[in-house]
Parts: sequence; structure tokens; C-alpha cells
Amino acid sequence: MDNKIAAVKMRNITKTFGSVVANDRVWLDIYRGEILALLGENGSGKTTLMNMLAGIYFPDEGEISIDGKPVVISSPKDAFDLGIGMIHQHFKLVDVQTAAENIVLGLPGKLDLKDASAKIKQICDAYGFEVDPNQKIYDMSVSQKQTVEILKVLYRGADILILDEPTALLTPQESDKLFDVIRRLKEQGKSVIFITHKLGEVYQIADRMTIMRAGQMIATTTPQETTEKE
Repeated sequence: MDNKIAAVKMRNITKTFGSVVANDRVWLDIYRGEILALLGENGSGKTTLMNMLAGIYFPDEGEISIDGKPVVISSPKDAFDLGIGMIHQHFKLVDVQTAAENIVLGLPGKLDLKDASAKIKQICDAYGFEVDPNQKIYDMSVSQKQTVEILKVLYRGADILILDEPTALLTPQESDKLFDVIRRLKEQGKSVIFITHKLGEVYQIADRMTIMRAGQMIATTTPQETTEKE
């Protein structure tokens, strides 16, 4: 993929919290239409790195480029404006509201829930989601809530999606359904970053994997080029 322009380039990204170096001069490329697994044990710096791409943290050093152009991402709104959306491990949904209300929550201008529901249905049809826009969040399973979070970023136009430990609360059957969704996102040309510490999932879903340890990028390879034991 060296001859392609990366959807995302992160160069020399460094982030410290007091005396703790969470990310130490990290380089990362993410391409269109690929699933990149960000692999490492808890505390390796995976989520911190992606929180900077999503505008939650700001790097102390380094540069981020989107489609070859340097950008400044200082807030989640900046990230959304660049087509970047993050689905967090702990969902950020209002239980007493419907799926549609959660999806449009915080968007500017006057919102028409009927129009929003129609657009949500279009996205559901395109990706094979099964979500009732009028269903309350408190009536949903964990898998359905996660789907609403994915719908939320797609509704806002995201084409670079970050999923943080997305199978942590899912059953094996729900995880398989999620992997089908991720593959459909890839088929539509989306870039998907899949944060995990579960090696088996990487071999099931990823095109490439970047391994992190103690805040540093150790290697980037493919499931075909290495074994789980290595």
C-alpha cells in the first residue's frame, strides 16, 4: 500500500500524562477500505492514540494528516468534520431516549425526527443493521446499543471509524454479527480501526495489524505474514 495516499497518517505522536509517557513517537498509517487492528495489552497506549485522532486528547508532539493534508484535531467536532468517528467501549447513550433521538442529539439546526428516522432506515438498509429508530435505549441489548453508536457516527458522515474494544461486552454470536458489519463497512470503502487485545479476533477480521507495547509501535504486519504464536 506504499503507493497509495493513506486516509490517516500519524507521525511522531507523543502524549504524556505527568511522568507517564502514554505514546512515544508513534507512526501509524490507515488506508481507505481496510480494517486495521490496533493490538496490544491493556495500558499499551492504543486507546490514547485513537483518542487523539478522535479529538478527545491533543498530542504533545507530532503531526496528523488526512488524505495527505496536515490537520489540527482539537475537539471531537474537528474529528467529525474530517469524517472521523469513534465508538467507545462504554456507550454514550441516553437510556430514556429513542435510537433516533440519540443519533441526532447534539447536531446543529432544527431537526425533524421523521426525516432523521428515514435517513437512519436508509443507513440500516445499506449495512444490514436491524435497529428500530423509535425503540428506547433501555429496551435494547448490548449489541443493539453498539449498533446505535455505529449508526450515530455514520449518520454524521464518518468514513474513518474507530472501534474501541468493541467485543468486550458481546457474546460470541454478537461478535460474529459485528464482524459482518465491519466487513460491510470495509466493502463501502470505510477505514476501520479495531482496537483489541484479543489476538484471535485480529486473525478473524483484520487486513493489517499494528502492535503496540508500552506506548510504542512495535511492528505493523498482516495476519498472513505472521502467526499467533509469533
